[in-house]
Amino acid sequence: MKTFFILGRNPELSRQEILSFLKARNRTHEEIMFQDNLLIIQTNEGERFDIQEFGGIMHLGEITFKGNQEELEKYLGKNEIIPSDKFSYATFGNQDTQILKEKFKKEHKKASQKHGRKLIKFQDGNKQENPKADFYIFFHEHNNIIHLATTTQTYNPKEVKKRDMQKPVRRESLAISPRLSKILINLSGAKPFDRLLDPFCGVGSILSEALIKKINVHGIDKDKEATIGAKQNLKWLENQYKIKNRYTIENNDSRRAPDLQFSGIATETPLGKILRKKPSDNQAKQILQNFEAYMIPILRHLKRIKKPQAKIAITFPVIRNLHTDYQKIANKSGLRIKLQPILESRKDQFISRDILILQ
Repeated sequence: MKTFFILGRNPELSRQEILSFLKARNRTHEEIMFQDNLLIIQTNEGERFDIQEFGGIMHLGEITFKGNQEELEKYLGKNEIIPSDKFSYATFGNQDTQILKEKFKKEHKKASQKHGRKLIKFQDGNKQENPKADFYIFFHEHNNIIHLATTTQTYNPKEVKKRDMQKPVRRESLAISPRLSKILINLSGAKPFDRLLDPFCGVGSILSEALIKKINVHGIDKDKEATIGAKQNLKWLENQYKIKNRYTIENNDSRRAPDLQFSGIATETPLGKILRKKPSDNQAKQILQNFEAYMIPILRHLKRIKKPQAKIAITFPVIRNLHTDYQKIANKSGLRIKLQPILESRKDQFISRDILILQ
């Protein structure tokens, strides 16, 4: 079975999230194509994805046709693509949609093709239309093979946004987004009923998304006020979503995290003081050097208290385009870099993130 994915603003990060998710579950898979923000993966028949499990996917669906132009024309002549007489649609892919327009016209369907006013701004600076439509069609040629499919799942941010906005304690300037929380959890390889550690848990953003995914969680933060907020948020989540999985919050230093042989670690590392203005190059270098010195003993400890094959999905700061010396940190911590850093940034920010996996 071939599934297509329309990926979000950081396609390479989204791709790695999906591959990590599949590997952690030992699901047989083969990557057929990765181009721009389009991904096709082949899995065993009957394998299904739930788009809400992921942070970086916009749409997904099962490929219903693959072949050449002549085979496509025969397929379109015999099969209905959209089971409706009046609808709007948008397409993703590199194929001319004229053949679809002609098909809908011949079937006497009132079909209008949508083009997005809003644009997705990708990590590399490119942009793509992000239209709203009743149906989304994947129509793409790769290696002389045309693929056609209709989206079966579209990411619904409303429930996630509601969960984020209604929780009792919010720290907008410091908290990690639900989107990135999900991505880090999937990169860590943690699965339902595993035990996940967030050694810099703040008010519990990563822990919350992990509990929704039925993962047991352990959070630590040396900020007492943050841990009080995290407990309130997880208690609220437990009541709202009937959470049955276990959670523990500690007000402690990460270097004293208990040895529970965690199955995965996912965390957004702290930068220290919030920077109100853009630092100079020298200031940025000093901040990063301080960060490296701070993180090495913590990561040495985290290595000891996780299972040998467990992964650490982690963010390192990037300031004024200066990157943390992640290789030095890994070497001195006794860890291997399993996934080379993927930059997560926005044009208007002078502090960005490198996201990587250590093992």
